[in-house]
Amino acid sequence: MIVFVNINPTISHANSSDDDKIAALINLSEVVSAEHPFYSALDGEWFIFLEMLLSPTEVHSYILRDYAGTVQLPSSFEEHSGSTNTYATYATRLKIPKEYVGRTLAIHVPFQYSAYKLYVDRIEIASNGQVGSDKNSHQAEMAPRLGYMVPTTDEILLTLQVSSFEHIRGGIENTMFIGEANVVAQKFNTKIIWTLFVNGCICIMGLFMILFAWFRRQERVFFMFGLFCLFFSVRSFYGYPFYYTLTILELPWLWGTRLEYIFTEASILMFTWLISEWYKQQFSKKLLVFITYIISVLMVITVFTKPVFFEALYFNVFYLAIPLVVYFIVVIVKGYLTSSKKDIVNMVGLVIVSIGSLNDFAISEGWIKSINLSLPAVGIYVVIHVILMSRSYAEKVFETESLNETLIQLNTTLDEKVNLRTEQLTKMNELLEKQALIDGLTGVYNRHRFNEYIRQAFQQSLEEGSSLSIIMLDLDEFKKYNDHYGHIQGDYLLKQVVEIVASYLPSNSLFARFGGEEFVIVLPKMLLSEAYMIADEIRQGVEDEKLPHIKRVDGYATISVGVASMTTQSQCNSEVELIDAADQQLYRSKNAGRNITSSVDIIHYFDVQH
Repeated sequence: MIVFVNINPTISHANSSDDDKIAALINLSEVVSAEHPFYSALDGEWFIFLEMLLSPTEVHSYILRDYAGTVQLPSSFEEHSGSTNTYATYATRLKIPKEYVGRTLAIHVPFQYSAYKLYVDRIEIASNGQVGSDKNSHQAEMAPRLGYMVPTTDEILLTLQVSSFEHIRGGIENTMFIGEANVVAQKFNTKIIWTLFVNGCICIMGLFMILFAWFRRQERVFFMFGLFCLFFSVRSFYGYPFYYTLTILELPWLWGTRLEYIFTEASILMFTWLISEWYKQQFSKKLLVFITYIISVLMVITVFTKPVFFEALYFNVFYLAIPLVVYFIVVIVKGYLTSSKKDIVNMVGLVIVSIGSLNDFAISEGWIKSINLSLPAVGIYVVIHVILMSRSYAEKVFETESLNETLIQLNTTLDEKVNLRTEQLTKMNELLEKQALIDGLTGVYNRHRFNEYIRQAFQQSLEEGSSLSIIMLDLDEFKKYNDHYGHIQGDYLLKQVVEIVASYLPSNSLFARFGGEEFVIVLPKMLLSEAYMIADEIRQGVEDEKLPHIKRVDGYATISVGVASMTTQSQCNSEVELIDAADQQLYRSKNAGRNITSSVDIIHYFDVQH
């Protein structure tokens, strides 16, 4: 019988007490359900044999002789031995669901700061670099790997031979995963495709900006921004998660690491130049020279020294980035005070990039367990700046076209110019007047127009003794919709609902956006019964369209509606009371479960209020 030893998270050795002999086991036999395929982390208790590179057979023998200590993986060599330059063997028993015996499974090993070999029972299924007992026999290669296996029993032995020399990190520090082969491969490939897609977009944008600046011969900002995009995309190819190792490009790990750090430093330098170019008046030239000098020295050191030296130096120098980011923010704030159009965008982008970079720095230092954010952060920043630059360039083109138009007009007679200008001003005033009353997103009237109209309609209703009805409607759980689908899709949903609602309205009604996802309809000379009928038809119409909203109970978008009316027998003191009555009915519909139409005659509303 195999006897396993229960050891504390710190390394210890077996004792003679039978009570302590409990197997180190990662039990995944219960993780499968009908809804979720088999996919789980391999975090947990592993046996460790420091400064020993054991085969699975030797591991089995050592365990039989009760010579084994345990640790919790993932963790670093430094936690176990106090040094990153060492080697060891890890092993654990893995219990899988019985239904997966005889089926193809896969293990995903993300990049590790070590060389390793992974065995399942006695078969090697994955390796990375060359495992050795000293720096001469060890060869690092930080690359993600997939290993496949077909287990013959529901309990298998996992063995990992690991070594790390002349590196700032070492051990098994990133979580490994096991699961159905197709599920593991899909998750692995999806992450690769998504990351490469983002990186490719950044690269294409950078090339476009460089070529644009080259042909223009005067757009320095575009050129610097293009270089920043290009440097960062190359850096991402050689950096986490080291996708260059998955291509046909055969590059030694040493130079892959050097290129990662060189292009990281080049990206930081180009980003600094970009900010200084954008804010020439606020940015210190002496500081720019100092930063350029420091980063240039770092790049030279990176080329001619070993990773263990230039990586440690880089992480120490990186602490200077914190006051540098603060200085960037001060510069941008000064730009804001001078009414710069790009200050807010730069500030938001800088914060996003800084958060992503600091997050990745903390991960590299081993302070936190998280996901790398620098690539998506820079991707967002690039998109923001592309939009900003495109708008700026479009404004310049428009300005040039306007100047050409003006020159043509100067060749006409004075009377023609005056008449043309007058006509243009008239049209512009009409357009501005119309735009001032229309909601820019949905195309219906805005709150300002509604306020004007309801006052007029209310006064007319009092003078003529006619009825006046108001319908207020609101999209149900719209915040959840925005959180799930995004604000762009949320805007599109508002437009769709507006089109549905408009198709049910009589010609003498006024349809306006009251605020956010809330809308209001004014129905002059219409009784409560008629208004209620129209309101419920609108509600049912939206429901019948089955607009997807998976965060709703029924899975599609709905609206809640409130209706209020006044007549000569039930009048209000002001239009505000009528609006408030409809609004209260809307909240009544929401409180009653949503997708409901509630109505009230003003006289009954006052009875309830008083």
